[in-house]
Amino acid sequence: MLKTFSIGGIHPSDKKISKDCKIEVLPVPSKVYISVAQHLGAPATPIVKAGDKVKAGQVIAEPAGFISAYVHSSVSGTVKSVGPRKDLAGNNVMHIEIDVEGDEWAEGIDLSEDIVASIPEDNKAILEKIKLNGVVGLGGATFPAHVKLCPPPGKKADCLILNGAECEPYLTSDNRIMLERSKEIVIGAAIMKQVLGGCPAVIGIEENKPEAIAAMKQAVSELQASEKGYDGISVMPLKKKYPQGGEKQLIDAVMKRQVKSMGLPIDVGAVVQNVATSLAVYEAVQKNMPLVTNVLTVTGDCLPMENQHNYKFRIGMPLSYIAEYAGGIPKEAAKIISGGPMMGKAIANLDATTVKGSSSLLYLTPEQTVRGVESACIRCGKCAEACPMGLEPFLLQKYARNGMMEELEDNAVQDCIECGCCLYSCPANIPLLDIIRIAKGDVIKIIRGRGQR
Repeated sequence: MLKTFSIGGIHPSDKKISKDCKIEVLPVPSKVYISVAQHLGAPATPIVKAGDKVKAGQVIAEPAGFISAYVHSSVSGTVKSVGPRKDLAGNNVMHIEIDVEGDEWAEGIDLSEDIVASIPEDNKAILEKIKLNGVVGLGGATFPAHVKLCPPPGKKADCLILNGAECEPYLTSDNRIMLERSKEIVIGAAIMKQVLGGCPAVIGIEENKPEAIAAMKQAVSELQASEKGYDGISVMPLKKKYPQGGEKQLIDAVMKRQVKSMGLPIDVGAVVQNVATSLAVYEAVQKNMPLVTNVLTVTGDCLPMENQHNYKFRIGMPLSYIAEYAGGIPKEAAKIISGGPMMGKAIANLDATTVKGSSSLLYLTPEQTVRGVESACIRCGKCAEACPMGLEPFLLQKYARNGMMEELEDNAVQDCIECGCCLYSCPANIPLLDIIRIAKGDVIKIIRGRGQR
């Protein structure tokens, strides 16, 4: 039987319209706006000013704390300004505006397509390269990768899990890189496995991506036959079930271990990275390439097939530029989402720009966005049955609406992963996710405040 997580989960639409769209390279626009807050933790501190000349791959902002990351220019040109600009949610965030002039790259970056499979032996130097090249997790949280690859004292990695599930409908960028950059992903996995002490590495891919499973298995087999350092890497097909790609759900599926409330994966011996992160690690260590590119999907039911795309983009590109290059915004689109339909965020500002973790421009129709009329909860239990964290959303929303903070914490609202399974399952159309997400934020603030006293 195919492996999967043990609690809850749902089976939303399996639409992957753009799965056969090969990765295309987006031309560089005349201007980019690079955010200094595109990773979890403290925003980076700009080290350039208006008038400075920069090259692609050059550091333009440095980490401002332990949980922070370097930010590099994705283009060559002249810094025009350093100041606030609206992000996709409409919030003011510091951006570095650069006028593009040619495409000159910083010295020491290997731009060739030659695959480098021999893994360096110096783990300290590997981690330093990952850090200096600004690699962060590309599965959603954008946690600095070098920090996750350094378990705290007393903790040990028993397994490195690569997330190739891509369980949300419509998104296909991970599927494409597994097909087109499979060897580089496996090399990245071997590098991280070595840094973690040589633990096994498992690449988990949902069963609805048979071509990706085959491509990754072939890459593993070829590298194991020709190079040192690739033993202990395997590909594990997973059952198609949402949210299979959730960190705790992957650990449950692969290792049959459960992370406790408010716990971390390393508490049960797991380190989870996305396949796109593994590719970024390969490029950082083997090519000295900073994380200034990624792949996003442009898709939606209202787009004709010729306007479906998987684009390799550079950070700082305006979303409006990408939308226009892809054929324009369809008039049938009622909402544009960054990410998938389950956990993505509505884009309030199309002049916002791509960041390291950008994954899609998803166009939703009016029928897909309209909310049903809310009715009374009938305590059917469908939301609790669907919750992959074993929570009781019907109860949490009641506590939240009545401001009962202690009861929310006692019932582990802080463990909600905001996957939307409860909202998807509710026959009463109660906006469970919206209510619980706000309550979760309030409870976490209380918990953190308590720890600072």
